[in-house]
Amino acid sequence: MEFREVTDADCLRIQEGMLAMEGADSLEDTAMALVNTAMDLVDCDHGGYTEVDVHFGRTRFFSSEPEIADWMQRKSELWHHFMPVHPVLKHRTENPDVTIVRLSDVTDLSSFYKSGLYNELFREVETDHQLAVHLGFDPKNALMSRALPLTLGVPLNRSGMDFSDRDLQVLSLMQKLARPILRRKRAIHQFRLLDAAELSPELGRSFVRLGLSPRQAEVAFWMLKGKSNTDIGVILEVKPQTVRQHSIEIYSRLGLDGRLALQRAVFRTVAGLD
Repeated sequence: MEFREVTDADCLRIQEGMLAMEGADSLEDTAMALVNTAMDLVDCDHGGYTEVDVHFGRTRFFSSEPEIADWMQRKSELWHHFMPVHPVLKHRTENPDVTIVRLSDVTDLSSFYKSGLYNELFREVETDHQLAVHLGFDPKNALMSRALPLTLGVPLNRSGMDFSDRDLQVLSLMQKLARPILRRKRAIHQFRLLDAAELSPELGRSFVRLGLSPRQAEVAFWMLKGKSNTDIGVILEVKPQTVRQHSIEIYSRLGLDGRLALQRAVFRTVAGLD
């Protein structure tokens, strides 16, 4: 995408926003710095940060407006019901190379205004137009077909006029710079979660969905915790040689070459850590 309508002032706002993201201490603060930057660049009624994992049925949502975040919480069952038919999410799944899109680009608005998604949810918060900046992973580039990666995005919402081509240009530039920062911050967040995590049945099933056996899932979990083969053998009451054989099979099944690659693969694909 060309950036012909992006001004020097826009670039300065983006630079300030990236510095705010870099300096944030938590994933939530990072996300809100990103949302605030997007809203400084483009006029809208409210914006948010969303993580959607249709495979595990999980969502995370931060909003610029606390009352909308509360409203989203109350409407969570409806969101889970309608999210699979959200036109922007469907378009993202079918067109992974498109990183920024308007609702009007992917659906006929007159028909959308008659849909359950609009009448049950969008209309209540006066959202007639939406623009989504995608910051997640390619939904067709999963490690395994049974473990879909997260869709990450910043939706901006407003009534009145639709978003302009200039809005797409300036947010596309922001997206290019924000994406690596957000991924790094999410990795730090996941490491913190992993450090405190226990191997719950749900997390174990998440590993199994990657293609591992239940025993391999246990071994992989403790490998990610930084335990040696001897330590894992003591924990699981097996010989270190048995643990080593399991680790070799884990790498083989997932097409990986070491623990760092295993960490990256799990953080890309297993939403259960959240």
